[in-house]
Amino acid sequence: MSVSENCVQIDLLKDKVVANAQDLVNNNHMTGLESKAQKLSLDENDFLFDPVIFNMIKPCEFKFQYDRFEVIRSESSQKNLVDLGDGLVLRPLKRDDFKRNYIGLMSLLSVVGEVSQEDFEKRFDQMKQAANTYFICVVEDINKQLVIASLTLVYEQKFIRQVGARGRFEDMVVDVNYRGKRLSKLLLDVVVQLSNALGCYKISLECKDHLRKHYEQFGFVVEEGQNYLCRRFI
Repeated sequence: MSVSENCVQIDLLKDKVVANAQDLVNNNHMTGLESKAQKLSLDENDFLFDPVIFNMIKPCEFKFQYDRFEVIRSESSQKNLVDLGDGLVLRPLKRDDFKRNYIGLMSLLSVVGEVSQEDFEKRFDQMKQAANTYFICVVEDINKQLVIASLTLVYEQKFIRQVGARGRFEDMVVDVNYRGKRLSKLLLDVVVQLSNALGCYKISLECKDHLRKHYEQFGFVVEEGQNYLCRRFI
């Protein structure tokens, strides 16, 4: 399927998706999606967020071209996932991703410490209970059953900006064996669109100096008069 054909199909699907995502777009988080999620058991709904929102992503609006980006229906979960080709799939984080080396992937980014499967599942449950706040998008190599890339969008609700919301990008990482495949660019393209679809009035991130140009390709800028300050406790 060509990118243009995919965009046409995405447009046709969007009307259906909006009915499910409207609570997020309108910053009305105590109805709709949250109520639905709370009624489902963890076994029935083991994704961190509803992957139906991937239907709102338009590949024709990406900053870069990718070999494949096709929304598919998973036979096992009956949920929408994104086929990236070469056995790679884009999806939300799952409760059982501990066994797919998600913690090992995070250790490439920063100090993780000792995290057991129980620790992982407890933190996952806590994130999921904060409905429509944490959108951790991961890429899985389904042949090796490994999570090999990840980017987090934290959806921060505000009283300012007419009870608006800002997005924060966190924990971008790609497995060293999969670098050079434009996975970080793809994740940024997807999550920038996701942030816009959720109604964020702005998105921000922190990065090392040598990575600034990478993020500037997606519209991120250093704003005049703004300073990033940090105080660490550990």
